Amino acid sequence: MSIIVSVKAEHILTHLAGDDFVTAYGKEPTMRHHVIVKIASESGEIGFGEACPLPFTKDDDPVRIKSEIDDQLALYLIGKDALNQEVYRDLTEIFPNVSGTARTGVDLALYDLAGKIQCVPAYQLLGGLYRDHVEVAEAIGIGSPESVANEAIKQVSLGIKTVKVKVGLDVERDIKMLSLLRDTVGDTMKIRADANTGYSFQQAVRVLREAEKIGIEYMEQPLAVDDYNGLRQLRKSSNVPIMVDESLYTFEDANKLVQNKAADMFGLKLMKHGGIYQSKRISMLAEENGIECVFISPWETQIGIAAAVHLILSGANFNLAHEIGPGALKDDPFKGLVYSRGRYLPTHNPGFGIE
Repeated sequence: MSIIVSVKAEHILTHLAGDDFVTAYGKEPTMRHHVIVKIASESGEIGFGEACPLPFTKDDDPVRIKSEIDDQLALYLIGKDALNQEVYRDLTEIFPNVSGTARTGVDLALYDLAGKIQCVPAYQLLGGLYRDHVEVAEAIGIGSPESVANEAIKQVSLGIKTVKVKVGLDVERDIKMLSLLRDTVGDTMKIRADANTGYSFQQAVRVLREAEKIGIEYMEQPLAVDDYNGLRQLRKSSNVPIMVDESLYTFEDANKLVQNKAADMFGLKLMKHGGIYQSKRISMLAEENGIECVFISPWETQIGIAAAVHLILSGANFNLAHEIGPGALKDDPFKGLVYSRGRYLPTHNPGFGIE
């Protein structure tokens, strides 16, 4: 009774809880778009997925994403067996020109549906529990050094033990901010930084030299997406690990980064890779090559966050805190995640456990 009988996509809007989050790309839009996918089986179960467009990228068009799901992916899926794992692979192989964001919405709905049909949490479909909780990190946008330090103190009071601070617009400000932040939080908090491709090679070298003294967990995407040589040289010139995010979309990107020795860590977003199936492939390649993975949410609803939580709970190389914190949206229509002072806990509800 696991045959797919309908696939529906709905475009909804939410809003960020704050209105002043700034990165090297500019101010984040406070209105957020989401395409919610519902896949129904002949026995009546419904799986929920989410396609969350990424601002400042080519996958930032919810109308096109919904059209890709309605006009291409839905037609392929109806009549297929929701428990046949070849379907996940086919989403990429048959539809390489469909955006990863659209494929993610369908992929997530299929995992949620498969869990509901089999009456097991999604993490059981992914190999079972590897860990008993998921540690959460919070991101802080570009601001004055003092405002960033004050926000970090607030996060400490909420049980958060890791923050990622946005950098990349002003080297002097970034160095001053990182130094003040470390002085303010002491050893109570791990600090990571994200330049969003904002540095030149020489600027990155300078900031990393100071960041190494301060002690940060890693520097995320300091250089341009395709600057493999520069990323490799930064790894050689500093003891601060280098993470890539914008450089990593497909499995082929991951392989190229490994071959070029351009990354110590991978920043994963379900929406970049096409969902759980492809994200797990990338994480397994990373594990084979000693690369740790961290999940980053582009301000999804609880559907997208829950999908990441289930994958993290089941995987071996997801050992750091993940930037998938709750409360980023002030009007999230979904619920079901179990969260307590900086940690998500596994649920025993089928699928993602989201209502």
